Amino acid sequence: EEEEAVLGVAGSILWLAIITVVIGLLSEYMVDALEDAAEGWGVPNLFLGAIIIPIVGNAAEHAAAIIFAVKNKMELALGIAVGSSIQIGVFCVPLLCVFAWSIDIELSLNFGLFECLTYLITALIVGAIITSGQSNWLQGVVLITGYAFVSAAFFVHADPPELASHAEHHHE
Repeated sequence: EEEEAVLGVAGSILWLAIITVVIGLLSEYMVDALEDAAEGWGVPNLFLGAIIIPIVGNAAEHAAAIIFAVKNKMELALGIAVGSSIQIGVFCVPLLCVFAWSIDIELSLNFGLFECLTYLITALIVGAIITSGQSNWLQGVVLITGYAFVSAAFFVHADPPELASHAEHHHE
């Protein structure tokens, strides 16, 4: 039996646009509030941008992935969790770099060695775990422990002095 559509195409597009604008404004407010709190607590910007903001910003997505995993719909849960990361890395970040270039703001994909190695190792671990198509509690513990290590590393990481001065030089 087919469900009757609640909204037509035009109504759906209108509501999508309205909700997108509202979420954009709320996201800006959230990031400003987190930046102020992080500055007061001495939390590094790298940790804030790579760990805290993605967790808070994608809370609904994480909840959906957990709900589908509890219902044993692992393919859908993995699609939500991994697909979102791929979408950000392959589409959103390069798009933002092109957009920043078009409005004369310096933003590049020139990540440091620490960030590149962290992302590479993380991708290899996640890839190795999800290729079998099955999971167990130990693999979940490995992923959570890995996330804790990555979070701790991003919290304590500081660029070497020569890289920090190089970055400051480019921002002036």
